[in-house]
Amino acid sequence: MATPTNAQLGKLLASYLSTSNDALAITFRKHYSLTTSPTPPRKPKAKRTTPRVTTSSFTYRWLNTTPQRITTLYQYLLRAKWIAADTNPDDFLAIFSGGTTNCKIRWISKKTHLVYLFRLLTDRQYISTPKGIGRWMIVGNHFVDTRHRPFAFLNSQRIPIKAQPAIEQLAELLNIANH
Repeated sequence: MATPTNAQLGKLLASYLSTSNDALAITFRKHYSLTTSPTPPRKPKAKRTTPRVTTSSFTYRWLNTTPQRITTLYQYLLRAKWIAADTNPDDFLAIFSGGTTNCKIRWISKKTHLVYLFRLLTDRQYISTPKGIGRWMIVGNHFVDTRHRPFAFLNSQRIPIKAQPAIEQLAELLNIANH
């Protein structure tokens, strides 16, 4: 007796499944093609390496009543050496002004710290983004790494476990309900 080919075994199994369980047979046919023609390989999608360009900024919820909170956040980030020492406080404030700006802040801490901080600030609604512009687009356009390159792949960062409590305290600096 000759050994059956994979195609013959597939047809035999498909016919058995169709008589005993129609749903399983459909699933089998869908995932295991019984034809011998090869399917063309899919091209992988190209990942964006740089963020889209925007001059928009975040809007700090209480900017009109307590703009000094942004200054306090700026000072804490400077002391912690998470932003460069040459960062202009007016540039930092401009990122939370709700207007347009071309300023770049050099972030010298870990990218995960930056991402988690802005995730907290937006999720807690202390800052907001203009309609149609995502938070990562703004962060990617206004924060650069130590080599002055824009950050990319911001949405795929994990929560920094060791720095999580410190970042949460930094985020709470902007909450006027706690002070």
